[in-house]
Amino acid sequence: MNPLDLYAKIEPLIGFYDEYEKLYLLYLQKIKSLHVKSVLDIGCGNGRFLKHLNRSGFDCLGIDRSKEMVKKACAIGVNAKVLELENIQKNSFDSITAVGDVLNYMNQDELNKFFDSILKVLKKDGYFLFDINTVEGFELTDGAMVKDFEDKFLSIEANFNGKILKTDITLFEKEEKNFVKYSANITQYYHNATKFKNIKGFKT
Repeated sequence: MNPLDLYAKIEPLIGFYDEYEKLYLLYLQKIKSLHVKSVLDIGCGNGRFLKHLNRSGFDCLGIDRSKEMVKKACAIGVNAKVLELENIQKNSFDSITAVGDVLNYMNQDELNKFFDSILKVLKKDGYFLFDINTVEGFELTDGAMVKDFEDKFLSIEANFNGKILKTDITLFEKEEKNFVKYSANITQYYHNATKFKNIKGFKT
């Protein structure tokens, strides 16, 4: 299973919705202060941030690599697609967001290509807003989590070595009389914030 699709299945079980909601409101406040009209949300997930953008009158699109996440987003009435950033028309958005450690899912080579694509998609003098996880944040996730429900059993084991966080996810889900096993691995990379201060083509 696509690791991001599995995450879509377990997202309601781990329950970080309140924390994300606080983050969405911070982004929304910042975007409003920039007086932009259009927003591309990369890694839009379940679409809840897009919903905030819609309600505030922005012309917005969300993209994600998880079909299951995009289904969830479309189900709440937002415009979301399974689409790669490099396939979006040039100079088409006033601003781009990547909320919830999206950049931590990329290694350095992937980041270089990613920022090149950001520059192409942004209009002149556009804005790119993103956040990254900290060492402390990665260290907090290091360890194991087990959740046992009547029809589901979830096990998450994460190992952070100071540079890379590897997470193993296993879900047993009851389907009719049997339990079906789903498993996937997710890799995230620690990035020091200083590396983003002098990216070619951007002003901070």
